[in-house]
Amino acid sequence: MISSLCVALIWLLPATVLAQESPATQLKALLQPLKTLQADFNQRIFSADGYEIQSSHGEMHVARPGKLRWIIAPPMEQWLISDGNTLWLYDPDLEQVIIRPFQQSVADTPALLFGGGADQLEENYSVSVSHAEAEASYVLKPLISSGLYEQITLVFTGQTPTEIRIVDSLAQRTEITLSNAQRNIPLSEAQIDTLFNFIPPPGVDILQDD
Repeated sequence: MISSLCVALIWLLPATVLAQESPATQLKALLQPLKTLQADFNQRIFSADGYEIQSSHGEMHVARPGKLRWIIAPPMEQWLISDGNTLWLYDPDLEQVIIRPFQQSVADTPALLFGGGADQLEENYSVSVSHAEAEASYVLKPLISSGLYEQITLVFTGQTPTEIRIVDSLAQRTEITLSNAQRNIPLSEAQIDTLFNFIPPPGVDILQDD
């Protein structure tokens, strides 16, 4: 389930500029200016037949290069944090943290698109775009199947990311609605260290996955 969390956000340049470029070029132009991003999210997961199987909410932060923080609030609390080199997966209910090397691959971790992975975009995805009134939706399909997901859709209203949709290899669908999104908020070294490093609480089980 955590793999479905690793997902994130972007913003839109004026349509008159972007319409002249390919969808992949348009999306890269939106991603490359990103240095930091923070937002609240509501996440709903649906089975292949459309039945809602999980609902949650929380907050996320992204910073270049490759730093991630995705916190699901109680009662289904989970933490996913990366400093760009190490990934911590913390489950407070299980009192367990899994520590593993962070794979700097957009194909494996789509959230890297929002933390400096735009240069890998065309290497990993085919990209298409559609427009409806003020919204633009970018559909990304992996060029080589990883077995994790079939496609990712990123939706923007104006310059604001508003929704992320993921369809996995079993046709399960994850819909993430974003709110209060803020981009390129300056962060001090102390803030970066606090947000993107994790010290396991005393007494939790630590599983090292190399």
